[in-house]
Amino acid sequence: MQSVRERVLDHGIFELALAEREDIPRLSHIHVVACLPDNAFRLYFATPAEFEKEVTKMLEGQVGEPTWQHVKAVHKETGALAAWASWQSLTDAQIRERDEKAAGKVAESKTIQGKGEFDFPPGLPSYVSADTRRWLEKWTCGRRYIQCKALFTEPIFQRQGMGTALVNYGNHLADEANLPIFLQASPFGYQIYAKHDFHTVQYLDVDLREWAPDAKSNDKGYGNYRFRYMLRLPRTLP
Repeated sequence: MQSVRERVLDHGIFELALAEREDIPRLSHIHVVACLPDNAFRLYFATPAEFEKEVTKMLEGQVGEPTWQHVKAVHKETGALAAWASWQSLTDAQIRERDEKAAGKVAESKTIQGKGEFDFPPGLPSYVSADTRRWLEKWTCGRRYIQCKALFTEPIFQRQGMGTALVNYGNHLADEANLPIFLQASPFGYQIYAKHDFHTVQYLDVDLREWAPDAKSNDKGYGNYRFRYMLRLPRTLP
């Protein structure tokens, strides 16, 4: 994916820049600590350390690859990497290969993990991942698009505009390429996308009590959870 903004972008108390491979440990940490308050993501891995290990492995297969772009927000006063987001845009050849696999024309091994793909464990993570994949294949069959794959802010830096700046960066990226953006949003995150021209086109409702250990008789704070599948169409730039 070609970057539309190679320079550092100043946003007052923070700046945006392309993330580099040496940022991966920090990106992984932010991913995990931002997810921990979310009951669904707490069911993905047994421990935060295991979660962070898998995120690191995923990012090592993504950062610097031509179909990916990872952007970081750096807090200027402390110099801390405080937030980040990523977008992927498959090539025409990759889209054709994916569509052929979805149609059953090409045998796909369940044991081979693609480079940069998250290795979802069995249970809720695999269930949600499979539904997301089916939705994306249905809506993007044979067409180019951008997928916002991640957007996380470390909790101590939240509500300072970093998330909004990252959403706007991705939207501008899509507008310049005249491509739609697709994403999956949690109940915690979908509001920021709804404020920036994303619309819910499908959703997945999950009763987390069915997936959390011993939660059916005592809900342990788990309940109904809605994953939103969202779309933003490109704007015509002047």
